[in-house]
Amino acid sequence: MEKSKLRRSRRFGAVASLFTGLLVASLSIGTAAFASGSTVQPVSSAQTPAWSNGQTVTIQYPQNFFCDKSVPSAAPSGCEVGTDSNVGPVANAGRSVLYVLTPLFANPSPAPMCGVASCPNHPLNIDLSRIAGALGATPGGVANVALPAHSHILDGNAGGWWDVKIVAVTNQKAWAQLALDKSQAGMDALINTPNSGVLGPIPTNLYLFFNVVGPRK
Repeated sequence: MEKSKLRRSRRFGAVASLFTGLLVASLSIGTAAFASGSTVQPVSSAQTPAWSNGQTVTIQYPQNFFCDKSVPSAAPSGCEVGTDSNVGPVANAGRSVLYVLTPLFANPSPAPMCGVASCPNHPLNIDLSRIAGALGATPGGVANVALPAHSHILDGNAGGWWDVKIVAVTNQKAWAQLALDKSQAGMDALINTPNSGVLGPIPTNLYLFFNVVGPRK
């Protein structure tokens, strides 16, 4: 039991280090602050792609994100990486999961579905202080960073609130395979393959509200 806990702890530390290190290096954020709120857009234009069950689908965001404010966060959004929420926006809000694929290398191909702090009805910023220790960084140095570029994998085609988990991708080969598979099953297979370059998931206190509206045209 203790060995199992130690392995999980080491695995989480490795994921946290990679994720935090990429953000610090690529965004040159230091202790910079970013605007609060989100990229709120009308429902008609609040759409992005996502991968689900081997297909690229369109998801539409009819309302803004939710981050559990009972979890302390230094980001203006109130969003935090490295811990689950204590409460969700509604009962059973975690029944659907959105996996946020974050590339930890330059020039991923295909390009991420969302650029840095650009997706509709997502937070603009997030607090990484809970995983700062994995870097040997001070929590204040990574307490308010821009939401990184990312792509989406869904655990099904439901609608409503989605619990956000982060998955780190460390190389182009793995990123290309995820784009080919377009599925949670493919992602899970890579996570369970040693040295695949796919690590996670990392919990957050963030939920997004969206519906799958059809295949991507």
